[in-house]
Amino acid sequence: MHMNRIRIHIFFLIVILAGGIQAQNPRSVFTDRPGDSAAVYFTPEYFPIKPDGSTDVSDALQEALNTAKHKESGCGILFVPEGVYKLSKTIYIPSGVRLIGYGTKRPVFVLGKNSPGFQEVTHETNKGKYLFWFISGNYRSERPVSDANAGTFYSSLLNADIRIEDGNPNASGIRAHFAQHCSISNVTIHVGKGRAGIVDAGNHLENVSVFGGEYGINTDKSAPGWPIMLLNSYFEGQRKSAILTNEGGLTIVRMKVKNVPVAVEIKEDAPDRLFMEDCIFENVQRTGLILTDAGNAATQINLRNIQCKNVPVFSLERSTNEQVSGKGKTYQITRFTYGFNANSLEDIPQIVREAEIVPIESIIPLDVGDTPMLPTMNHWVNIRDLGAKGDGFSDDTEIFREAIKKYTNIYIPQGWYVVKDPLVLEPNTNIIGLHPGTTILLTLGGNPAFSGFGAPQAQLTTLKGGTNIVCGIFLNADAYNYRAVNCKWMAGEGSYLYDVKFSGHDKNRFFYNGQSAANPLEKPMPVTPETHDLITRAWDNQHWSLWITNGGGGTFRDLWTANEYSSAGLYVSHTETPGRIYGMSLEHHLRNEAIFRNVANWKIYDFQFEVEAEGVDTQPLDLIDCRNLTFANFYSYRVSRMLKSYPSAIRTWNCKDIEFLNLHNYAHARVKFTSNASLYDVNSRHEARRWELARLQLTGKEKRKYSLNNEIGKAEIIVTGFEFIDGLTKDSQGNIYFCEYRIRRIYKLDIKSGQVTSIADFPWNAVALTCDTQDNLIVVTKYISQPGYKNDDTRNDNQPLFGWRGSGGLWGFTYVPKLYSIRPENADDSFQVLPLVDMSQVQKPQKVCYLANRTITQNEYYGGRKPTHCFVAPDGVTIIPYYEDLFRCSSIVEAVPGETIYTLDEYHQRVIHSETDAQGFLQHSHVFANGGDRSVVTDQTGNVYVANGDISIFDSTSKPIGTIEVPERPTSLLISGDKLYITAISSLYQVRLK
Repeated sequence: MHMNRIRIHIFFLIVILAGGIQAQNPRSVFTDRPGDSAAVYFTPEYFPIKPDGSTDVSDALQEALNTAKHKESGCGILFVPEGVYKLSKTIYIPSGVRLIGYGTKRPVFVLGKNSPGFQEVTHETNKGKYLFWFISGNYRSERPVSDANAGTFYSSLLNADIRIEDGNPNASGIRAHFAQHCSISNVTIHVGKGRAGIVDAGNHLENVSVFGGEYGINTDKSAPGWPIMLLNSYFEGQRKSAILTNEGGLTIVRMKVKNVPVAVEIKEDAPDRLFMEDCIFENVQRTGLILTDAGNAATQINLRNIQCKNVPVFSLERSTNEQVSGKGKTYQITRFTYGFNANSLEDIPQIVREAEIVPIESIIPLDVGDTPMLPTMNHWVNIRDLGAKGDGFSDDTEIFREAIKKYTNIYIPQGWYVVKDPLVLEPNTNIIGLHPGTTILLTLGGNPAFSGFGAPQAQLTTLKGGTNIVCGIFLNADAYNYRAVNCKWMAGEGSYLYDVKFSGHDKNRFFYNGQSAANPLEKPMPVTPETHDLITRAWDNQHWSLWITNGGGGTFRDLWTANEYSSAGLYVSHTETPGRIYGMSLEHHLRNEAIFRNVANWKIYDFQFEVEAEGVDTQPLDLIDCRNLTFANFYSYRVSRMLKSYPSAIRTWNCKDIEFLNLHNYAHARVKFTSNASLYDVNSRHEARRWELARLQLTGKEKRKYSLNNEIGKAEIIVTGFEFIDGLTKDSQGNIYFCEYRIRRIYKLDIKSGQVTSIADFPWNAVALTCDTQDNLIVVTKYISQPGYKNDDTRNDNQPLFGWRGSGGLWGFTYVPKLYSIRPENADDSFQVLPLVDMSQVQKPQKVCYLANRTITQNEYYGGRKPTHCFVAPDGVTIIPYYEDLFRCSSIVEAVPGETIYTLDEYHQRVIHSETDAQGFLQHSHVFANGGDRSVVTDQTGNVYVANGDISIFDSTSKPIGTIEVPERPTSLLISGDKLYITAISSLYQVRLK
């Protein structure tokens, strides 16, 4: 089976690479009938039709689409077998419905000659009368049609062709003004003497060919205002231009245009954002591009590697009549930039018109090998045939596991498949779904494998170096599975993930006839968890939706993550394997939309962010220790419901060779709440404030905007821009660490480079930090137990999984301290929960870590009350004594048994001097000095530094000897070498002491 699969892939790859993008790709993607009991089949068995090209099937096709709309929760699939289907009127595709052709050849829909209504141009049909029209909601003949809009999801036309016959001069093939997870794929349109192939496109177009017409595509901006991804396309014989765009924001990769007057035309007086890469223009008579509105900052044009043959003029600027001429008969545009450009963060952006042109001997076919076709269907196995139920209640876990062991290509029909344990794919396993709105892999809330406090646990995992294809499914980890990751992707450069949705709780599917799918004894709450006042209990409690890591790479296409429950929609970490993203929408996350950490050699096309009102403090894109990344058509959007602005759309830490081509940072309706800067670099403190940039380059060589003078006794900012930081600690090498409590991030100051970076981002509130003797970083968290679970993460059968009003308030919860450790160089794979043990089990600790500050009674310090338990670090000799208020501290003080330790009584504003005995218990405690609230440290001479609004200094006898003024209130202190480090609300400061 495995060898057969390899031979199949090699064969099709050879075919693709040998010819590149051809005039047509006649191969049918789905050669056999996909079995799906939830689908509708457009066959004579169910509808009065004949696929003979002469029988009009218009009414029957509309009826079939309407039936599919009501088949599965407002979404569905209509399968159409090969044949020729005559149409005579507009066919309306309801929202959420996918029309999918199958057979050895694609089905062909033909608009018959001289069909009524397709001749005259009216106000309603000024772009043509459409043969297929994607709409919102249902179609009802008795009411006006509502066009598809920003809320139209999942609608698609796949693996079917269209032909418009003569006598229909005002006919256009498709109107597709839709949004996320809508697509036109593997479709050839013969417009002939009609108007256009596709009108007002949206979201994603892939493997589309258009012949004839005035235009191949005639589009305004997409319904949600996102860029439009056009991948692997072909246009030939258009009478005016292959593409006409008005603010379309087209991201075009691998397009061939042949025998046209103009390849791409931007409408007059219309700024646009156009990106093109790896395209071919052949026999273009007038000009390759018509550009407009040159002086507008919103005009952003970037082209890379455009091969031209018989294209005398490459571009023409409409307003000035300036043109860029070609070089010889055959040439290549290696780089073309038009708009505001900055070659580094130190540059002031300037409008440029730059073109690099080189002659070439011949045209090289376009390589589409990174988007392989699916394996042939005779190698598929239907998961339903293996016994899976997909009913939202039955446990299908073992059926999936056995299928993964035995089969390479697993087809999943529509359904809700409950999967209670992690699924790990074999290196060559392919998972094939055809509708991400109705093909759901669901892990119900409170599932033990994904619940409680611990390391990330993925629903679906691919192994390192795999060649997996996963498509057309919805990964759903519900609301309360604290450890959940939807997908952990470690597959290699040849892998492929596309048409996949990531999200969480859906109240409509979790209770059936008053019963919970997870526990039949439970009653549903009257509202979903997130509508309670304590929304943070439900939201932002899981790990990342899509986690690409440990050398993971490949191609990622048409993905959508809108998940308030996950800490980020996309997390790419620790990989240099080339990766490509062709269209991804990220929205609704509360802290991060996307994070890249230690990533190189990626290209990200059509990357769009929608920060919703619940994410008022969301960082759209964080780039950490990255290099050699390119972002093309990057859109960052904040909705009109925002109550404030945010510092930056993009934040960078220690990055180099990062290029943004067409950067659009905006807020709809309320411009003042746009992210303040398009990009902010944390260490250099440079920012790109322009909201519209054609090109922005981060070189990594930018110098600090404000230098550090190392003046003795003066507080200087190292980095700034945080919400509230504290928890300072250091390792044996002198590296400094601190944390951000509500934002749940952990940071490192590398003592050698002087650079600060973000090292961890887990869904736990980081309170304070310390290090053990082996430099494991210990993190103190404030933990609230998962609903239905006790504080020790065992199941509480007396409480439901979805909401409980107990004596402790909503859900009956209490806060407890929990600790974990990480290795700073790779926090994600080194997460360990620290065990809580009896203090007597650790006879000779080498390091004891206490709360630096407490609000306690006098008896706590002077009555000799000793902790009974402690957390033990991975080194086995570092302990953190357990106090129920451990999660309240601002920092940790470290002591060696037998030595002195200083802590703070923050309520009484006192500095406490104590000694530690051999077991780590405090003894001989007494008041050392008055004052102090959050943190206290000592230097090598015995001087004591106390955070007290500013910083008070006492000598070893408790005599006040000075004050260090800080621009903000200090929250934690640390001395390393000759410097005092200070976290103070928004900034990390340093003070040279000598």
